[in-house]
Amino acid sequence: MNDDDSLLDELVGEDEAQHAADEHPAAGRGSRRGKRRAAGRRTPLRTMLPALVVLLALLAVGGGGFLGYRWLTANVDVASDADATDYPGPGTGEVVIEVKEGDSGGDIARTLQEAGVIKTTAPFSAQFGANPDASKISPGSYRLKKQMSSDEALTALLDPANVAGAKVTIPEGQRMSVILPRLSDATGIPVADFEAAAADYTALGVPENPAKSAEGYLWPGTYVFAEDATAQDVLSEMVARTLSELDKRGVAPQDQYRILTLASIAEKEAKTPEDYGRVVRTIQNRLDGVGEAGGTPMPLQLDSTVAYASGRSSVSTTAEERASDSPYNTYMHAGLPVGPISNPGGETIDAAISPPEGDWLYWVTVNTDTGETKFAATKAEHDANVREWQQWAQSKG
Repeated sequence: MNDDDSLLDELVGEDEAQHAADEHPAAGRGSRRGKRRAAGRRTPLRTMLPALVVLLALLAVGGGGFLGYRWLTANVDVASDADATDYPGPGTGEVVIEVKEGDSGGDIARTLQEAGVIKTTAPFSAQFGANPDASKISPGSYRLKKQMSSDEALTALLDPANVAGAKVTIPEGQRMSVILPRLSDATGIPVADFEAAAADYTALGVPENPAKSAEGYLWPGTYVFAEDATAQDVLSEMVARTLSELDKRGVAPQDQYRILTLASIAEKEAKTPEDYGRVVRTIQNRLDGVGEAGGTPMPLQLDSTVAYASGRSSVSTTAEERASDSPYNTYMHAGLPVGPISNPGGETIDAAISPPEGDWLYWVTVNTDTGETKFAATKAEHDANVREWQQWAQSKG
């Protein structure tokens, strides 16, 4: 036996003997041999664990680290320490917790602990960080149990069956008249309630605007709305997301309406993400009268804005519709339409903020199957592109 083993035996023996003496005073008068025999019994030394850890660290410096670790794992119930930081599960009862937008694993852990779902935050935070699927936990409300293990709590949050409330996904580029029925289907709230809430648009957080509408301010994405949410609650949350995204991108309040209007047009006119910025640049060039325009602003003449005014789901319009006196009719009225014609997402907003450089004044989609769109700086070039589109359309019969 080396000096390290002897030191450990001394420490264990004295502790065991003292334990025996406390329970049976007569035993405290035994010989050193009695103390040695007491050392043979395994007993978790919780009160001495800190001192033992320090001792083992010192022994490691002298080359006794392995022997110290072997003795520690044989004599101290380390697993019971983990039990003290986590519930065994599977839990009881029911509790609803909320994961907020932008919550980290630590934030979620604290929410769970405060709700009595998990015992301490550390085990959950560790498992959250080690699980690549944990980032898929969406904001919203979840039904869980109290006194769950951290592993079971994380698994429950990843299971869509535990979502409490109404989950709905709103695609980019949808107009409000399409979004409101979709929200109604998901939440069970009547469409009329949503229409009434949307009509009082400033109460939702939408700034006063010329169109007097919340159009353009309903941020697309996936939401989980609380079971007791009202139509105003739902729309207000979507508006708040839009304002937050604009603020995050550094769009000044006085520029927000214009950016949303440009982005909403790009959603309808561009067929592919790479064309979003080109559409925005072409619109801006026409408004500024660049190139062949000779400094004179050109009418935008956008079918998408006329289709919005007429309620058409497609971008095509009739001669009668193009002759209407709607403030959205960019054939009849100069400049941008009175307001957004859809609810844009992040990509088109980014394109509206920073469109690419170019001298384009025209564009036409020459293949509506693939979405191929050609941009031109001159009328002659544009006319050639239009003929290409006409030939393609004829080939489709």
